[in-house]
Amino acid sequence: MLNLHELDHARVRWQLGHHLFFGYVQALILACTRLQTALDGSDWPQARREMERATQLLWGVAVTFKLTGGFSQAAYDGYVRPNMFEASDGFSGLWSHDHDYLVKKVLRGLKPYFQNPPPELADAVQTFQQAFAIMYNSHKYFCQKFEGDAPSLLMDNEAQKSAGEMIDT
Repeated sequence: MLNLHELDHARVRWQLGHHLFFGYVQALILACTRLQTALDGSDWPQARREMERATQLLWGVAVTFKLTGGFSQAAYDGYVRPNMFEASDGFSGLWSHDHDYLVKKVLRGLKPYFQNPPPELADAVQTFQQAFAIMYNSHKYFCQKFEGDAPSLLMDNEAQKSAGEMIDT
């Protein structure tokens, strides 16, 4: 049986983690937009600074995912998951305008540079991509840790993909 302290601990981590995540999303939009401007202007020193800033932010997101999920399965099942059903519209990262903008506009706009980086930035791009992969896997791990093969809240029970698999789409 869960005690109130454990439930409160899970609640605080869950809420704080989401608040941090959305702050990181906004900071990544700024850093990556400045990165795009520097790349478009062939300003390699500025592009490197912004790439390094964005990379540090991605490391922060990865740690935030670990912090957010730092509670027991029982606390997730007993408090977090039931309260997700009651969350207001827009709770999901997929419904967040900032997250959507970051993924669909900002990061997609940088994709050509990531696929074929200027020689001056090849090492910085590689480090960014490593941080991105670790951040991505931290999110996927979190979903699989608590949900396993269960569908996410955004899908009905007949869904063919688990919450963790949805991250790959």
